[in-house]
Amino acid sequence: MSESRTSPRIGLALGSGSARGWAHLGVLHALEERGIRPHVLTGASVGALVAAAYASGQLAALEKWVRTLTRVDVWRLLDTTFRGGGVMRGNRLMHAIGEQISDRQIDDLPLRFAAVAADLNTGEEIWLQRGSMLAAVRASSGMPGLFTPMWHQDRWMIDGGVVNPVPVTLCRALGADYVIAINLNLPVSTRWAAKQRFAPVIEQPALPQHEAGSAEAGWAFMDKWNELMEGLVDTLRPERSNEPGLFEVMAASIHIMQDHIARSRMAGDPPNLTISPDLGSFQLMDFHRAAEAIEAGRRAVESVEDQLSALMPEPVSGS
Repeated sequence: MSESRTSPRIGLALGSGSARGWAHLGVLHALEERGIRPHVLTGASVGALVAAAYASGQLAALEKWVRTLTRVDVWRLLDTTFRGGGVMRGNRLMHAIGEQISDRQIDDLPLRFAAVAADLNTGEEIWLQRGSMLAAVRASSGMPGLFTPMWHQDRWMIDGGVVNPVPVTLCRALGADYVIAINLNLPVSTRWAAKQRFAPVIEQPALPQHEAGSAEAGWAFMDKWNELMEGLVDTLRPERSNEPGLFEVMAASIHIMQDHIARSRMAGDPPNLTISPDLGSFQLMDFHRAAEAIEAGRRAVESVEDQLSALMPEPVSGS
């Protein structure tokens, strides 16, 4: 028998990125196909969701669901509110996620998992390593201005991407020897170039026939909402896209912030390898484009295959 090398304890730090987060699914599949399986998973925001699904053995169930999402499905999951610290509560979305993957206690998961969140009042980075898995995911996903903060562990928590968009440090703290960071935050210049290149024309989603009676009233409500939040409906009305609206400004600001924070944090504590899927055409709420994002994740792994060779298990040779 050939002498086998000692395998490092692999950790994956799954970055925040809203709808771009479905690329994590493609990355995980591509790594598994190469025999690379993590021992530790950490995540911020949507990265926390995918990491939790993998760590609990429910990635296939999550992927099956996200691949079915349409634009209409996404809008139905947005429980709007004009009270509190965001325009959406996130309860309807978390309920839908809870129907796809079962909640578990983090301590009982077969793999090490933790999510990162931020304390709204102190700015402290919070590592969620105990208790309900799905509660940790929701606490990590309170994107400022979009989703309301979550009261969890006696404090108000917001999106982990505010303090640590790609939680490499947390991955190492949980025992990883070799950390692979999946960074979904493209540099701002790259994102702008992609936006100009793709500039997709998006139309109002067609509702099923049995909902036609309520469609007119629903879109009338959206028009009223647009008077208060210009940019939210600008994505549905491209003729108004010359001037950025509130939603576009908010999304771009979050991206700029997370891009700068991610680069700063990873410069101070660099991962052993960074995987960066090409997701320049993706907008904040493009959750219905799961198939494209997953494929982008697969391609990103292919682009760093040479760097992954040391992590791949050696073929078993005969005696």
